[in-house]
Amino acid sequence: MRILFAAPDRDLLECYSKILQDDLTEVVTAFDGTQVASLLATEPFDIAILDKNIPRMDHEKLVTRIQNKGIPVMILTDRPISAHELTKTPLPNAHLSYPFTPEKISAEISNILKNVLSDEHLQIGTIEVDVPKYQMTGGLRLTAGEIYVLRALSNGETVTTDYGASISALNIKLAKTGLKTRIQYKSQKGFEMVTENE
Repeated sequence: MRILFAAPDRDLLECYSKILQDDLTEVVTAFDGTQVASLLATEPFDIAILDKNIPRMDHEKLVTRIQNKGIPVMILTDRPISAHELTKTPLPNAHLSYPFTPEKISAEISNILKNVLSDEHLQIGTIEVDVPKYQMTGGLRLTAGEIYVLRALSNGETVTTDYGASISALNIKLAKTGLKTRIQYKSQKGFEMVTENE
């Protein structure tokens, strides 16, 4: 596996490069958007990890450029993720807020790649989710967190309030499909997928 890890903090790059690199994983680092663009033009990668404040290139253009090459993107951010952030275009495959543990970033990388390499399709009522494409009904883009929520709901599993932003963002996206479906919290039952008039 080859990881492109880009952040303006050299200490962070060095630290996580050592943590993530092993016999099966190579980590290539970049300090700014120009270096990222240059590396993308000449080298293949399985996943890109970008600090949201990467300098010398517009963040959204950089995410678009990477995803257009078929490479999933995880964004590192210094703020909690809001539902608004999860409805923007382009939409990274995942977000991770500082501070995080080595175990957390490793788990997120594994989860993203597991989705990309799967052939999983979820059917929840009238909602269809193409997991490897990170898309739902209507071609709406999803994040790994949103896929987790939809998968849990389809399996009848409990979804905690830790995924509040993902649930709110999903309800915004579900409203765009016109299918009258939403995720609702029901007392003593937790979150459920419901349709209008239920």
